[in-house]
Amino acid sequence: MPVSGVLGRLLEYWQTLPRVNGADIPSKHVLHPTDLHELLPRISLMKRIDRYDVQVSMIGTSENNLWQTPIAGMNAFDLTTPAMRENTARLYEAILDQPSGANMLETIKRRNGSKADVESLYLPLANDDGKATYIIGCSVYLKQPSLGRINDRLVLDHQRISNIQFIDLGRGLPHVIFEKPQPRPQPQPEHRWWERFMPTRPRPAPDTMLDA
Repeated sequence: MPVSGVLGRLLEYWQTLPRVNGADIPSKHVLHPTDLHELLPRISLMKRIDRYDVQVSMIGTSENNLWQTPIAGMNAFDLTTPAMRENTARLYEAILDQPSGANMLETIKRRNGSKADVESLYLPLANDDGKATYIIGCSVYLKQPSLGRINDRLVLDHQRISNIQFIDLGRGLPHVIFEKPQPRPQPQPEHRWWERFMPTRPRPAPDTMLDA
């Protein structure tokens, strides 16, 4: 699954960023939003606080000085179902602990209820101490919806991943075993409110007298 188009440009830009003291990955502080140009509306930034706390925010600014301020956003795991919680944690660990890139295909549900296929690229960034802490992400529709806009903000829940490939960034590929989510039980239809007033015994046969 080669990375091309918008995602390819982000990967090329990431590869050109300077490394401090021979580090494997660039620091968050050497990346400037003004360098991203048309990529900026599609970019998100994540910061791992701990295994199940990965804060997500949108860059949403072309001011380089604002880029340096601490990010504040929502926890990515707030969007994750319990069945995918462990797999999501392993995904972020592969990106940050290897470190490596991740190229993913998944299906999302849009606000109007329709489904769309999305391709995403995730790349690691280091903090001031050189530790891989941040993930820069970019997501694009494979087929742009008729009413879609370039600044559609995509925060994905990773519920319906169809393909994932890791990208060797100089430290090899991670060995990740994802759990197979258990199928959800078939939901039982709820009783309608008036059914509580219906008799539970079988109905009498036609032409049958009922005792009072």
